[in-house]
Amino acid sequence: MIRIALLVFASLVFSVPHCLAQTPFSGMRYRVPTDANTLVMINADKMFNSRVADRERWDARRKAAYDAGLSALPPDAKEVLLAGRNDHEFGKSIWEVALVRLEGDRDVSTVAQRFGGSMDNLEGRTAAKLPNDHFVVQLSGDLLGSYTPANRQDVSRWLRKTDSVSTDAEYSPYLVQAYKYAAEVGTPIIMAMDVRDTLSPSEVKSRLAGFEAVKEAGIDLDELTKLISGVQGITLGVTVTDKTVGAIRVDFSSSPALLAKIGKPLLIAVLQKQGAMIDDVFDWTPAVSGNTFLLQGSLSTDGTRRVMSILELPRELSESMQLASSPGSDPEGSAKLIAAQQYYNSITTLIEDLREKPKRDKVKTFGQAAMWYDKYARKIDNLPILNVDEELLNYGANIATLFRDAEMAMKGVGMRASNRRASNDAGSGGYSYSGGGYRAGYGYNGGGYGDYGYTASVGAGQASLREKGRTDAIITKQERTMGAASVQQAWQMIDQETAAIRRAMTEKYQTEF
Repeated sequence: MIRIALLVFASLVFSVPHCLAQTPFSGMRYRVPTDANTLVMINADKMFNSRVADRERWDARRKAAYDAGLSALPPDAKEVLLAGRNDHEFGKSIWEVALVRLEGDRDVSTVAQRFGGSMDNLEGRTAAKLPNDHFVVQLSGDLLGSYTPANRQDVSRWLRKTDSVSTDAEYSPYLVQAYKYAAEVGTPIIMAMDVRDTLSPSEVKSRLAGFEAVKEAGIDLDELTKLISGVQGITLGVTVTDKTVGAIRVDFSSSPALLAKIGKPLLIAVLQKQGAMIDDVFDWTPAVSGNTFLLQGSLSTDGTRRVMSILELPRELSESMQLASSPGSDPEGSAKLIAAQQYYNSITTLIEDLREKPKRDKVKTFGQAAMWYDKYARKIDNLPILNVDEELLNYGANIATLFRDAEMAMKGVGMRASNRRASNDAGSGGYSYSGGGYRAGYGYNGGGYGDYGYTASVGAGQASLREKGRTDAIITKQERTMGAASVQQAWQMIDQETAAIRRAMTEKYQTEF
């Protein structure tokens, strides 16, 4: 969900004119539970009113991306705050809170009907429990909130506690600092993660030992391990004016001077492994200041879109906000057609976006690509389904299954190759060979003359190692070839199913899909 923050960071990247004095995110800070370790804040109002947004028509693309399911940011959202507690060791979310302020008032009372949930009242507030384990709560006229998991007792306690807590709620100081970048300094996009005490030195040392950049730099591994183990947090900040500037900040408990030369390749390697790499970062400039390592540079439109795509704002929450104020506004008989077209367009847009992602993101391994297939399958699972044609729902389920089949095929490449290599007992008895030459026993003083003969040999142990290396390489190539073939087959089936459903829907509704 998140990542990286300082004085240099604030003055260089997060500075804004004082004329923008109105405090954003009012009433949101104290809604963040005190045990949160992740925070995302987006000042959409400011971002989409910037000069670069006007020049590149972000506002028009914003709605298109939302309709296609590529972005979960409602087109009329002004401010968004996401907070959560994540188990970093196992990559699991314990709870998540989303707060969104909109252009106008909303009434959440229609949300349950729209998404097949049930209405409730929690701490005097209208709330809707949705089938996908989210509670949507009416916090005020223009502010809606979401809490997951939808445990009624937990949500009630969250509301009761944050109703009575002051605006100086004592949650993570690192996240409080990140909050100030967005609310007080005015940075349009902030994504922060408090990772203090999450990394064990033994695990850090083991992972660092595998980085070529560390070996080549000749850095003391124990000193580097101590530094990395003391990481406090990571923050990503994005500023938009006449251009878009991004900065990734990693804060430590001591000076990261050791990272002056290897910090950038090390951070890039981590981002690539997590599938969160943005091409723009290759051109960013590294710097060390105080206890902070910083990467900063220009962010392209595609890079900004990638940043926004990281957000996992529940689709139902954004949909409920978008539609709550106008329930039943579709003309009689058109709701099913509109729902069908939107669902079809959303899936086909996701298909094309995923098709181009390996090339666009310069994916180098099956493991990196597999992660995105799972994400896109989940995007399909989370699309709104009310009034959607049953045939289209089956089509969507099939595409999500094919994405997951491709994901498993790619993930299985390394595992199968590893298992086969482990059982590959390629042996060789060794070999020897000899070449001619001659040595005559007569000549001056009876001495011999002429070329000596020679003999060369390779022992059984060395020959076996060579044979295992050769056959291991063949095994790896075979598994990669089979994995690629399985993925290609999945894409052929995706194209066939898409063509078939397009014909069926066009004929059924007598309009183009």
